[in-house]
Amino acid sequence: MGARGVTKEIIVSEAIACIEDSGQPAVSLHELARRLGIKTPSLYNHIRNTRELQYEVMRYAIDQFVANQKEATEGKQTDEAVRAFAHAYYTFASQHRGLYRLIMSMPSEKDERAKEMALPLLDTVVEILRGYGLGEEEVAHWQRVFRAILHGFISQEDLGYFYYYDAVDLSQSRSIAVDCFLAGLHAAIQAGTGKGERL
Repeated sequence: MGARGVTKEIIVSEAIACIEDSGQPAVSLHELARRLGIKTPSLYNHIRNTRELQYEVMRYAIDQFVANQKEATEGKQTDEAVRAFAHAYYTFASQHRGLYRLIMSMPSEKDERAKEMALPLLDTVVEILRGYGLGEEEVAHWQRVFRAILHGFISQEDLGYFYYYDAVDLSQSRSIAVDCFLAGLHAAIQAGTGKGERL
């Protein structure tokens, strides 16, 4: 592709394709320019800097991740929604490793723009947990626990740490983890109700 036909939208699209192909959260500008058939400096005719390009790809990754969760949990509540969310979360992470790794690399106390962009990542799980009648502090705790469980399985699998029992169905292990989460959540809710107070 010649430089004449290159636009910012095409550059962003190709950067996303690079990440999807490699499974890595970053893209080499040299490789990106090669795929576009232009010289690396020519990229700066369309993007201000590499950070701007990263923000554009981040926005796409977040939109896809959130849309996947919302579609999976639409019309579902409480336990059914939790299980659907967990399945959608894992499916996206396994099918779009590069985009998922990019999302997980986003949080930064020094990058206010990235922090603001990341806010929609919590919307679906927070809405599900509110369906249990939890207060905001309890929702904060339990969404942390849930997301940590889901990401923990993905990162452990990604690093190859589940090799020892390789004949044992890993999807069943993930299901057990979700069952444990739900059991803990229901026990905490019941204990709080039994005492006449919140969690």
